[in-house]
Amino acid sequence: MSLKDFEARELVEFKGSKAGIIVNIKREASFDEIQQSIIERLESSVGFFSGAKICAINCECLSDIQIICIKDYISSRFDVEFVEEHEKRQMSEFKTKYVNNLRSGENVEFDGDVVVLSDMKSGSQVSSTSNVVVMGNIDPGARVVANGNVIVMGSVKGFIHAGAIGNENAYVVANDLNAKVLQIAQNIAEAPDDESYEEKIIKPEIALVSEGTIVIESYASKIVK
Repeated sequence: MSLKDFEARELVEFKGSKAGIIVNIKREASFDEIQQSIIERLESSVGFFSGAKICAINCECLSDIQIICIKDYISSRFDVEFVEEHEKRQMSEFKTKYVNNLRSGENVEFDGDVVVLSDMKSGSQVSSTSNVVVMGNIDPGARVVANGNVIVMGSVKGFIHAGAIGNENAYVVANDLNAKVLQIAQNIAEAPDDESYEEKIIKPEIALVSEGTIVIESYASKIVK
């Protein structure tokens, strides 16, 4: 082993993990020295590192910009993948909007999950590209439209449309599911016009699509299964 190879190995440490290879820079050095040391280490075992996934480059003496430059240069020269970039991108794309109060006539539209921390009053509406959680009730005349699922901690007497872009795997869960109109993807279920019905025991229910029809079942039984 040459002195140059020894110095590179002393500066750069490659450690394996479940997520991929972790590159540790063990001492302070210049940008050019660190980049060259990583390259020489990869070149010394090109076959071994072919198709490898690198999940982190840990270095206290380089800026984030410099680390990004090293990643770009390595990606252009070697068959390696920086997997942590994809995971960070997924996390950054995961967005949630919290709504404290939703009064009559208010309309909330959001690209991500929406959590309503109160009741939804008549005339209010929530539209989400993901999921919606309502911590209170959905009153008659209130509307929820979600591309994903809808979960309501209280009662539902308004309008809900889950899986709005055609997702028939979407579902609606509520503590008391009496929606005036319930829609999942293209499937619609409407409450009967005659509102006289026997008083029922309030219990969590789940609405989902089965063979092209919306069915409502006890959510407790689904959990047990």
